[in-house]
Amino acid sequence: MKTLQMLFTTDFGKSYTFQINAPKETITKEEVLEVMESIVLNKLLATNQGTPIQVKSAKIVDKVETTLFEL
Repeated sequence: MKTLQMLFTTDFGKSYTFQINAPKETITKEEVLEVMESIVLNKLLATNQGTPIQVKSAKIVDKVETTLFEL
């Protein structure tokens, strides 16, 4: 399963990762950056790590699971 991970710096000086499962296959860097900048500008997230104030990075993680057995 693929996950889009967006990393921000918060007003507490900590890192915060916001994840979206199964992002569209054709997503672009520009689209992700626009959303991340909107989250920061409009203060759309409030977390235990603080409010995101700066865009840090974004990546798509592709996790592969292999079932060895089921009982």
